[in-house]
Amino acid sequence: MIGLAEYQIIFTLLRIFQFLAAVLALSLLPSAQILGQSGSLPELGESSTRFLNSQQEADIGKQFLRQLIAAENYITDPELRNYLNTLGREVGQRADLRGVTLQFNLLEENELNAFAVPGGYITFNSGLLLTTDSESELASVVGHEIAHLSQRHLPRMIAKAEAAKLPTTAAIIASILVGGQAGIAGVTLANANMLSNQLAYSREFEREADAIGMRLMANSGYDPEDMPNFFNKLQRFNVISSKDVPEFLRSHPLSYTRIAESEARLNTFPHNAHQSSVEFYFVRAKIRALYAGSAIDAEKVLDDETRNLEGISRDASQYGLALVQARLRKFSEASKTLSEVENKYGDLPAVQIAMAEMELESGAIPAAVARYEKLLKRHPDKTYLYYYYIDALLEHDDPASAKKVTRYQLRRNPQEYNLLQKLSIANVAMGNLAEAHQADGEYLAALGSYKKAIASMKLALRDNTDNSEYLKKSVSARITALEQLIEDAEKAD
Repeated sequence: MIGLAEYQIIFTLLRIFQFLAAVLALSLLPSAQILGQSGSLPELGESSTRFLNSQQEADIGKQFLRQLIAAENYITDPELRNYLNTLGREVGQRADLRGVTLQFNLLEENELNAFAVPGGYITFNSGLLLTTDSESELASVVGHEIAHLSQRHLPRMIAKAEAAKLPTTAAIIASILVGGQAGIAGVTLANANMLSNQLAYSREFEREADAIGMRLMANSGYDPEDMPNFFNKLQRFNVISSKDVPEFLRSHPLSYTRIAESEARLNTFPHNAHQSSVEFYFVRAKIRALYAGSAIDAEKVLDDETRNLEGISRDASQYGLALVQARLRKFSEASKTLSEVENKYGDLPAVQIAMAEMELESGAIPAAVARYEKLLKRHPDKTYLYYYYIDALLEHDDPASAKKVTRYQLRRNPQEYNLLQKLSIANVAMGNLAEAHQADGEYLAALGSYKKAIASMKLALRDNTDNSEYLKKSVSARITALEQLIEDAEKAD
């Protein structure tokens, strides 16, 4: 049986390859029964759970997330992450995820790629979002990645490898996860024929993910025709750029057979004439403006689109143009450009966020705080707006209010553990070092980094200069609970 220590080796290897860009390389996993056009699911059986249970999947996911958020190109933008998570969870609500909560993340990376990791973590490169021309195209990739998780492809691969008595299972899995001939060549102990069979299974798993992914997106109201449309686009890109094959095609091998099967599968679904949301266009424009390389190049592209496109596409490009002008500190031009967009989309949070952020950058901090307060009154349910508001309060040198808002939001949404970082910053600004360390500890604990969490909690006890009995008891109890979690994990290994 493969333990977490061996999985740590695999993940260490994969971090060398574009921050786990091929963590699962779910295209390269062996398959059981393929989902046919009837829509029936394959029998997963108990073997996959025996080799990787739900707790191990959660632990692997948290290990991955710690590495991901530490990456320099990890996108923390609350608005972008909220959009992707909203769309992703809408598609995923019809998948059998066995209680796993999906979390979608973004990397600032032009390479076209998306990948899934056990524990419900799905990551998109910004370049892939820019390649999609419709929300349904994006939903097709989302559905495909969710299917890899719902069908437990990684555990099934492990079960298959064990059943075949492969010589060095962990090494072979690492090779397959890395993907391609380079990965295969790196494992000298593996039998070439066995690895060839592993790669053959990949096509079956990709077909399974295509079929289930199409069903998920179609049942969520998106146009299933956009899955083969996107495949065809990738294939054309592959032909044109044969010397630089997109990462998505390397980790998700695409064949004309798969495209034909996805087109044939359309007969089993009604046509959904889905219209992409305004948010989709504005999110793509924001990525183009802020996360697609050179600001000067982005300004040229967005200015050209503003002059030549029409309708929502033009409006979104104009919004993006304002963002990149502000990025270049052309605040006067940016304000003028964005004011035209506000005339048509004044109530759109994206526009108000852009205006508030420009106000912060130009030094009009009270105006930005007031704008966020007004925006939150209109959209109290949009939790992600509070991240911007809290930052504005901190810029306004009002950490007490920032702390109050953050604690209130944590009570409402305890799963928003990124707010714990804001709470720590607010406490530091107020001189409450003990509470700052406590918040840091809770954040690390949420990521599964229990030893580091305990270290932060002990710093909280050390800096409890006010001798708060409540803090002492609560932190001490938390340390005991975390130590028990570590002990339980060591026993499980």
